[in-house]
Amino acid sequence: MKRNELLAKNRWMVRYTHICTCDPYCLGSKDGRCGNTTYLNGGEQEQGLEAVAEAMARIFKHEGIDDIEVWQETDAERDARIAARKREEEDEARGIWWGMGGAN
Repeated sequence: MKRNELLAKNRWMVRYTHICTCDPYCLGSKDGRCGNTTYLNGGEQEQGLEAVAEAMARIFKHEGIDDIEVWQETDAERDARIAARKREEEDEARGIWWGMGGAN
């Protein structure tokens, strides 16, 4: 499958909470827990909720996983993601990109 075809598919996502290790706790934490939402890379959703969350937590070095959700993005979420990516590519083509440190 070509890269653009893969990006145009409705991607799978995982969301979970983990123990906040920020000192002091970050603003987004509730009861000492932070949340993480990320895309899955392909096929992890078939491993089950616990396995998916543990795999992603290992990548991000999170501990104390709880409140796990895995879902496939809706058509509207996919379209918004693709539109945002297209805007980013157009900005980069005009010389505007994230690494400018606010200079744009």
